[in-house]
Amino acid sequence: MALAAAALVAASLAPARGEERDLAALREVFRRPEQTATVVAPEEEARARLGRHLFFERLLSGTGRMACSTCHDPARLFQDDRPRAVGVFYRALARRTPSLFDLANVRPLMRDGRAADLEAQVLMPILDPDEMGQTAKRLLAQLGQVSFYREAFAQIFPERGLTLDTLAQALASYVRTLESPRTAFDAWVEGDEAALEPEAQRGLALFAGKAGCVACHFGWRLSDDRFHDIGLPTNDLGRGRFDPDPSSRFAFRTPSLRWVGKRPPYMHDGSLADLRAVIEHYDRGGIARPSRSPLVRPLGLTPEEKALLLAFLESLSRPPPAEREVVRK
Repeated sequence: MALAAAALVAASLAPARGEERDLAALREVFRRPEQTATVVAPEEEARARLGRHLFFERLLSGTGRMACSTCHDPARLFQDDRPRAVGVFYRALARRTPSLFDLANVRPLMRDGRAADLEAQVLMPILDPDEMGQTAKRLLAQLGQVSFYREAFAQIFPERGLTLDTLAQALASYVRTLESPRTAFDAWVEGDEAALEPEAQRGLALFAGKAGCVACHFGWRLSDDRFHDIGLPTNDLGRGRFDPDPSSRFAFRTPSLRWVGKRPPYMHDGSLADLRAVIEHYDRGGIARPSRSPLVRPLGLTPEEKALLLAFLESLSRPPPAEREVVRK
C-alpha cells in the first residue's frame, strides 16, 4: 500500500519544473476516504461506548490519579502539550505523548512499533510501572467492585465478562472511533481551490518536490507509517530495540501531519519546539550516521521556501473556512 502510494506520488511529479508542479494530480494521493474508522456493527458500538468510559477511568492507574485521558486529552487533540509524557509518579518519561487520532487501520503501533494492534497497545501504558503503574490483578479487582463495570462487561461480553482481554477490546474499539476533524487541506483536495492560499499551494509544491517531505508523508493521514532514523541527536534506539536491522537504530514511526500545527512540541522526544525548528532540522539533514534514512539529506531551502512550507503545514492545522468556528483554535 505504502509503496503503491509512493509510486503514484513519483508519477504525478515526473514532469516537475521547480515549483511549477501539477498540484491537481496530487489530490488523489492525499484524498481522505469517506469512512476512516471501523465501528459499524452494533456490538462494536457498544464496546466503544464502554471503552469511552474506561478511557476516562482513573482506576486504570495504580494510584487512581491518572486515566488514559490524562495524557491523551481530547481538548488537546488526544495528546498533551508536554515535551515528554509524565508518568504516574510525576516523572518525565522518555518520549512525547502521541495523538490517538486515525489509528483504526494502523499496524503496528507505538512510536517504535512494538504493539501488534490496538488491543495490545492500549494495555501497554496501563501496565507499565512508569506510565500508569497498574497491575492486571489489581485492575480487574478494582473494576470488578464497580457495579457499572460488572454489569456492562457481563452484557457486552456475555460469555467472558470482565477480563484483561475484554477490557482491551473495549478500549481499542473506542480508540478506533477517534477521527481527526477535516482541515483546509482536505477541502482543497476535495476541489475547493480557495481553501488553500497561494502561499500554501506553493508550499505544497515544495512539500511534494524540492523538500521531499512527501516521500514519507503521503496518503490522507500524511504518513507512510514506517520507521525512519531522521538524524536527531538521541540515545533512544527506537525501532532498533526490537529489530536487528541496522537501519532500525534510532528509527521512529513517521507521524501523521494532520493538525500538526496544533501539536507542539515535535519529534519522539519533544526536542523541537515549533514547526520552524522542524523545517530547520530537515533543511540541515540531521546527524549523518549509518542508520540515517537515505531520504534525509541537506535540502538547501531558502528563507522564502521555508516560509512557504510553513504556510502549507498550517493549512493542515486549521478547519475549512465554513467550519472554523467548530474546531478549537
